[in-house]
Amino acid sequence: MRIRIATVAGALLLATLAACSSGGSEAKSKAPSPAPSPKASKLAALGPAWQPKLDAAAKDSVAICMTPSSSSCATVLTDIMLVVHDIEDEIAEPGRGPYPESTAQIAKMQDATDEYVAEGCQGDPAADDPNSQCWGIDAITVGAATLGMTLNTDDLHQ
Repeated sequence: MRIRIATVAGALLLATLAACSSGGSEAKSKAPSPAPSPKASKLAALGPAWQPKLDAAAKDSVAICMTPSSSSCATVLTDIMLVVHDIEDEIAEPGRGPYPESTAQIAKMQDATDEYVAEGCQGDPAADDPNSQCWGIDAITVGAATLGMTLNTDDLHQ
């Protein structure tokens, strides 16, 4: 029974993350935005807008995820990655300059999410072993703060 719950919960996490990443771009493709004019004002910096959202999603995530198998850890990881996928969509907006550091950080966070799901970490007591692959989630929990910093760095180069 426990394995089935973990499998279902992991599948839900994966489905949620997949829906977020595909849903945002699909909606944007239906309503094309006009090309920015050469005199268009610069798009707003992402760091100041997204840092509070990242902080709220990641609040207490390191402490909560000291037990990677817990449902509360899976929930906080999902909350963080939902914000991350929204940031990724905003980075892709037409007229926005490249965000290379933030894009690289997002890729690391997505890789950790994929590994968490692939390893079946949620609900698996073996996930709590410090030697398990599930401890890669620090790329998400601590990665949220790192992403806030990389957004600010990338903003400076816009």
